[in-house]
Amino acid sequence: MKGLFVTGTDTDVGKTWVGRLIVQALIEKGAKLQPRKPIESGWPTNIDKVTSTDAWHLANAANKLDQLDTICPNRFPAPLSPVRAARMVNQSLSLDKVAKQCLDNLQHDDFLYVEGAGGFYSPLVEDGLNADLASKLKLPIVLVANNRLGCMNHILMTHEAMQNRDLNLLAVILNQVEAIDHDTAMNNQEDLQEYLTQPVFSLRHGQTTLPAPLVNLLY
Repeated sequence: MKGLFVTGTDTDVGKTWVGRLIVQALIEKGAKLQPRKPIESGWPTNIDKVTSTDAWHLANAANKLDQLDTICPNRFPAPLSPVRAARMVNQSLSLDKVAKQCLDNLQHDDFLYVEGAGGFYSPLVEDGLNADLASKLKLPIVLVANNRLGCMNHILMTHEAMQNRDLNLLAVILNQVEAIDHDTAMNNQEDLQEYLTQPVFSLRHGQTTLPAPLVNLLY
């Protein structure tokens, strides 16, 4: 089965912003895309605010809002780590259960898009991290980082962690989370290529399309 596992160097690096662009681009390429955000905490109790969630944005990008329960089967109101948010409502999730949920209702020709919660080593379930789910699913990985000073350290450490697990890092995406209103000599994309053999792509703040070489790499 074709697919991707999208993870970040940390929380709030723009995984879902990048993710919905990936979803839209792959559908345009002809992929039978099935998005999964298996766990999301901070889920609003007010139904009118569901449109602010990561899972909703991915479902909307894939035109599958009617499948929101399948896309995100585990939703918790507390804006905390998934493990702690689940405990607050007396629930406990296992790695095997969440991996199975990611694979439920898939056909052999589907393209599975799975987005983690937080960073690669963030706790996800009682017996595992996002990294453990990635290892379980064995999908190629796209790593998203906030394009700022210091991100190279996080990216290179995360890459080493993936290598130690024999996981396939397909690409790194530097996402400009905040607008830059001044010129800077920083060029993380160029500098990272001195240390990585994987391609590194850079997205401007608010960019709404992916570079064509990235799309071709993903599908």
